[in-house]
This record gives sequence, structure tokens and C-alpha cells, in this order.
Amino acid sequence: MKSTVQALQPGFQLRWGGRFASTKDVPWHTHTATELVAVTKGRCRIRVGEQALDGTRGAVFVLPARVAQYQETYGVTQTTYIGFDAPSGSFTDKARVLVLEPADPALQWIGHLCDSQRSRPPLSDEVNRLILLALLRRLAEMDASAGRQVKWHPAVRAARAYLEAHLQQTITLADVARAVGVSASHLSAVFAAECGVGPMSYLQRIRIEHACWLLSNPYLRIQEVANACGYEDVNYFTRIFHRHFGVPPGRWRLTRKQKLSPLNTPKDAKVNRLQTR
Repeated sequence: MKSTVQALQPGFQLRWGGRFASTKDVPWHTHTATELVAVTKGRCRIRVGEQALDGTRGAVFVLPARVAQYQETYGVTQTTYIGFDAPSGSFTDKARVLVLEPADPALQWIGHLCDSQRSRPPLSDEVNRLILLALLRRLAEMDASAGRQVKWHPAVRAARAYLEAHLQQTITLADVARAVGVSASHLSAVFAAECGVGPMSYLQRIRIEHACWLLSNPYLRIQEVANACGYEDVNYFTRIFHRHFGVPPGRWRLTRKQKLSPLNTPKDAKVNRLQTR
């Protein structure tokens, strides 16, 4: 099964986004584009053709285009959903459910895309494409790692979840080890053996990835980005960022801004207005 997302192409396009909050079912319907439905509260079951997929908070349904679907809603349920087009072979739209941790950035990206036209000013077509590409790459990673995660040491799974949920806080290896119930030395050994890096190196990596996302917001100061990624000392954050990308965060932001200039945006790229599911 292909799950690799190719390089950014004009074929990546956001079609719609919306939010659902109700106790009612969603009758049978179809869409002309692939749809992602993220559950943010409650529980629902979506019937896709002859399949029945269940999801609670943190679940993301992948629903293929032109296949009838019906949502059974159990109690008060809230979802965020988007529809999109992607180049053929770039993303597997086979009906399935991916379960994400509450702090996974993919859930935030779905929300950003859903609300992209409500922002003031609204997000540009190119920014929407970049977020969509990041989202699909993240979901592809989830697909690829789904089989491997069940083989991971329980402490590694728990440590990854803890680190991803607390990346904005000042934490130490001892904090992580205490949270997952093993010694710091044992955690370091099994984490490095299964993930290729130690827990704190992994934390630094996801913090820097989060910083790149935050830097796309031109209204956030570098100090605010650093603090939001768990770095109280902005100078230390700048040195770490420079070590990863070869330029300081301010220069990196400027370079990205130039790449996202309207002069580089395809004229035929349009994002439809939000619509009701």
C-alpha cells in the first residue's frame, strides 16, 4: 500500500472545511474529493460502502471520494473535517481510521485548514497547500509506523506520548522516566535502541518541528515562538535552531516568506469557501 506523499505539486488543493457538533446522524452522502474527519469530542461510527469504522476523540477518518458514507452519532459528538484533492498516487485514500495523540500537530493542522478562510486575513492558497502537505505527510508516517508501534517497548510508547504532550514545558529525562515508571538509564537505553535517538534528542526534534510551524505566523515574535516550544532562553533557542537549519529563526522565516510570495502562487489555485458537511 502506498503511503508516501510526494513533493508539493499544484494538484494539492483544499476544497472545503467545516465543523460538526450534534447528537444527530449524518445521512448517506458522497463527496467528490477525499475527506478527513477528526473527532474532537464524543464518539461516532462512519459506514463507508460496506465498511464500518469507529472513532472517539483523537481519531481521524480517511474517507475516499465518490464512496457513499453514513455517520452514526453516539451522544454529543464534535468533528472537524476537510475535503481536498491530491495528485494520483501521492496519498492513499483507502477508508481507514488513524488514532492520534491529543497533542499531535496533525489535529491542529486539520483545524487550521478548516478555519483557513475565517482567519483575518485568510490564509493564502500556498500556505494552505503547505499545511495540507505537512498533514498528509504526517498521516503517511502514522500509516507507516502503525505496524511498528505495537512492537515498541511500552516505556518507549509512553515516553513518546509524554514528550509530545509536554513539549511546551521545561522537562528533564528524570521527569519522563518518572512519568512512565522506569529508571532514566533504562529509558535512555530502550528509547535509543528503538527510535535511534535518546528521549531528550527526540524532544528537541519535535520542538524544532513545532517551531517551524509557529514561525509561519508573522505576528509571533521569536521570543514567543521559543517559549511556546519549551525554550525560556531565546538565545539558546536561536542556537539550537541555527544548528538544525544553518540560519537563525528570523532569517529562516524571511526565506519562507519570500518563497510564499504571491508572485510564486499559481493563478489557478483556489480554495472553496467552507461548507456544511
